[in-house]
Amino acid sequence: MRRLLAILTLCCCLQLNAQGIRQETCGREDYRFNVSFGTDNEGYIGVIYVKGYTATGDSLAFAFEHELVERLAEEPSPEEAANYVDDKTDINFDGIPDLQIYIGLNAVGRVSEYYAGFVWDDEDKCFAMVPGYDEISNPIVHPDTKTITSTARTDAVEITTWTMAWVGGQLEIIDETTDTFGDE
Repeated sequence: MRRLLAILTLCCCLQLNAQGIRQETCGREDYRFNVSFGTDNEGYIGVIYVKGYTATGDSLAFAFEHELVERLAEEPSPEEAANYVDDKTDINFDGIPDLQIYIGLNAVGRVSEYYAGFVWDDEDKCFAMVPGYDEISNPIVHPDTKTITSTARTDAVEITTWTMAWVGGQLEIIDETTDTFGDE
């Protein structure tokens, strides 16, 4: 997994360099983020853009673009947009805050929130994307058990909860529980 994480980090850094973004040597605490949104040809808000800057300068050190899970009728206010970035939660439990970016809510048939996840790579001093994190429904981080749970309605009368843990540097499902509800 360290090899995969290294490859993803390298790809992230190469992508930043390809976009003309200069990687600065800085610490995790130096980052600040700006959020903006893009519209589609029908006038709906359909894309989120997150840019990260360091305290050492105004040059771009992190860039992320993702389609929202569901388009929005109007752009979130600046206060609401700031809530799309969570840079305080440690999702891999290494003691360093990571980054979760809210990419939207799926309310069709079920209610599920989704986030893109990035872990801080202290060696390369940049954020590395967690593959598949944006597919985790309603992630809840549990620092006490060093797990992340995901809950989703999987059938008309079923709710499934997956428990994930970091195994060898990769997020893996370690438990799955399905509960039924309704008339018994």
